[in-house]
Order: sequence, then C-alpha cells, then structure tokens
Amino acid sequence: MELIKWWMIAGVLGVVLFMVVSRSVVKPLRWMWRGVMYSVIGGVVLLVVNWIGTFFGFAIAINPITVSITGVLGLPGLAYLIAVQFFLI
Repeated sequence: MELIKWWMIAGVLGVVLFMVVSRSVVKPLRWMWRGVMYSVIGGVVLLVVNWIGTFFGFAIAINPITVSITGVLGLPGLAYLIAVQFFLI
C-alpha cells in the first residue's frame, strides 16, 4: 500500500512539473484524458477477447500493463499479447 502512495505522489509531481515546463494546463490534462480513454478502450477490448477466448480456453490477464499495451498500440499491441500468450506461456 505504501508503494502505491509513493507512485501517486510521483505521478502528481510529474504532471505538475510538466505543466510548469510547458506553461500550459490544458495540454497535460488533454494527454491524461487521452491516456485514460485509451486505457478504457484497451480494457474493453481485452474483456471482449477474453470472452471470445473462453470458448477456446484462451485468456489474457487484464492488468494495467496489458490494458496500456492494447490501448496505446491498438491492434498490433493486441496481436503482440496474443503471440506472447501462445508462444511464451
């Protein structure tokens, strides 16, 4: 639990530092909003893939890393996660 607090503080300080350096409040907030939206979309895509995968005995873990990979990279990121699941695990 202590580690989560540390990362939250570091994240908030990083955003504040970015706002000071860029002299803008709107840009960082827009980037954060896009990051959240891409992550939500990535999570939904992974839920659908896992739902379809239950018929074939296939599942990808849903955690912040896999959601971010799917959300930011899109279809290539999803293909990467599926390939890792098939070939390495």
